[in-house]
Amino acid sequence: MAIKKQQKTKKKKAKRSLLGLVGRFCLLASIWGSILLGLILLWFVQDLPDLNHLQTNVRTPSITIQTIDGTVINTYGDVFDEMVRVQDLPKHVPQALMAVEDRRFYYHFGVDIIGLARAAYENYRANRVIQGGSTVTQQLAKNLLFTEGSFTVSDRSFKRKILEVFLAVWLEWKFSKDDILTMYLNRVYLGAGTFGIEAAAQRYFNKSARDLTVFEAAVIAGLLKAPSRFSPSSNPEKAKERAKTVLQLMQEAGFIKNAQTYFNEGIHVLENNKQESSFKYFCDWVIELIPNFVNGMDRDLIVVTTLDPAMQRHADHVCVDHINEMGAKLKTSQLALLAMNPDGAVRAMIGGVDYKKSQFNRVQASRQPGSAFKMFIFLAAMEDGMSPEDKIDDSPYVNGTWRPSNFTWKTRGEVSIVEAFSRSVNSVPIRLMEKVTPRKVIEAAHRLGITSPMEEHLSLSLGAIEATLLDLTSAFATYANQGRAVWPYGILEIRDKEGNILYRREEQQTQIIIKPEPLAKMRTLLRAVVDGRSGYRANVSPTVMGKTGTNGDKSGNIDAWFFSLREPLENDIGFQNLVVGVWTGNDKNKRMANESSGSNLPALVTAAFYRGPEVYNGPNQPPKKTVQPKISVKTPTKDEKQPQKKDAVEELLADFG
Repeated sequence: MAIKKQQKTKKKKAKRSLLGLVGRFCLLASIWGSILLGLILLWFVQDLPDLNHLQTNVRTPSITIQTIDGTVINTYGDVFDEMVRVQDLPKHVPQALMAVEDRRFYYHFGVDIIGLARAAYENYRANRVIQGGSTVTQQLAKNLLFTEGSFTVSDRSFKRKILEVFLAVWLEWKFSKDDILTMYLNRVYLGAGTFGIEAAAQRYFNKSARDLTVFEAAVIAGLLKAPSRFSPSSNPEKAKERAKTVLQLMQEAGFIKNAQTYFNEGIHVLENNKQESSFKYFCDWVIELIPNFVNGMDRDLIVVTTLDPAMQRHADHVCVDHINEMGAKLKTSQLALLAMNPDGAVRAMIGGVDYKKSQFNRVQASRQPGSAFKMFIFLAAMEDGMSPEDKIDDSPYVNGTWRPSNFTWKTRGEVSIVEAFSRSVNSVPIRLMEKVTPRKVIEAAHRLGITSPMEEHLSLSLGAIEATLLDLTSAFATYANQGRAVWPYGILEIRDKEGNILYRREEQQTQIIIKPEPLAKMRTLLRAVVDGRSGYRANVSPTVMGKTGTNGDKSGNIDAWFFSLREPLENDIGFQNLVVGVWTGNDKNKRMANESSGSNLPALVTAAFYRGPEVYNGPNQPPKKTVQPKISVKTPTKDEKQPQKKDAVEELLADFG
């Protein structure tokens, strides 16, 4: 018995010794495990971003371009706006976001285990990734890691994913759900350089996020998947489709009752707020001007401009229509249009037919004006004492080997100055320049704002210089501005986001650079151009005056121009009190067809633009029926009468030079 008791005692001691060993091992393992875990967490935590300013926006300078009525037409830089709290927003705004990103936001601790399981199952069924299990809190954590520079956007390392989860849990412990949602809504990227719900609401709908409708909230929430692809500015149709999907998700989540009703009620919004890409030619030009008025770009700026959105949209419509209809036949691929008030305020600017394909602004391109340069020659002649009725030799000019031709113009021996100007007879301006001297012509061109270098040579009479559509249109505007100098401008005011005015344009009276008498004579010449002569296609009103221009030769034209002004007339239709310059041609000076002169496509585009969207009916189509004023058309003299078809051809080709 004693032996058995001793054996049992030994077994108990051995058992206790084994349990003690296991216990000590577990204790040591837990201690070392805790130390190791602490070291691992310390290793991760050292890469956490500075979290002291989570509830404020990380602001960087931005520029918002808008019209005088407050319509935002473009933004540059990373645009943040004021911090808005989720409690101040309509409930459908955060609900739209949660329907797309995280329906169970208010029911998880930062990581949604149920959501992860559901996503894994759906991805397994589809045999590809169609759902993600990331929560809004995790996305905020990822955003913080990226914006604070801890990781790059392309980083998919295990360390970053662990940190993201760790930071998400910490955020849930540290902040309330509403605080987290507020931080996310004010930091998320929503396309077009905008960060945060308030900036997106202002950018896309020109209103505060506090005033967003259900449909508008769905459009913005739809941007989270692919900001560029579903942008309501550049892809309104895709934005519309995506908004419909978001509304359906909101209905499935129980946030709204009838998705289709909200879709039908809001669909018109995208039509009314569509921002055409053609606006960007003007905006790019304005951006170049800002440093002239503001020292430093170290703050958010709001730039109020002269652009008229309705006029810009119509100009874009007209230019694209005419290129599509006539471009192939005339072998021209580009159109540029500039419309300004007589004082130089730019109202519309088309730098090309497709900004997405080419951002090069042809309004600022240097090209040869050809016979459009004659407006400076005839001005110098009027200032020298000549009159529109004076006669001058119209025979071909010969000077050694230089024999510029008049093309189809038949010599009459002598012709009035007004006839020569309106028919664009080449030999007459050469003789006028010879009479008044090239120096006076150059002085007149420089006085009106043409800065190009010019040599005192008679070949200058055919426009053998380079100038921009911007400069030439501004020079022509002098004839509409009572002879006063015109400097084009597009900025009315620049202020910061706090409302401090940094620049404001003041009304100014520029110097008179054309005296009244020669100015009146030039206006007579300019009216004659559209009154049954080379610019007759632009004769939409008795107050229209203009000058055609073509640069080229018998092998094809390179540039075709039409410059015009239209003064206001009571009960007249369309856009008035404007100066318009139109150019057509090809990039890299590729030649157009012979018939592509200034009296053709540029004059037609000018007429269509002046008529306005209310009566515009498409290229080569009569305007929509409306009451129109009587237009004065000059009755041809006996010598001028000839078959209509032949006369039209003559007017097309007479503009060479």
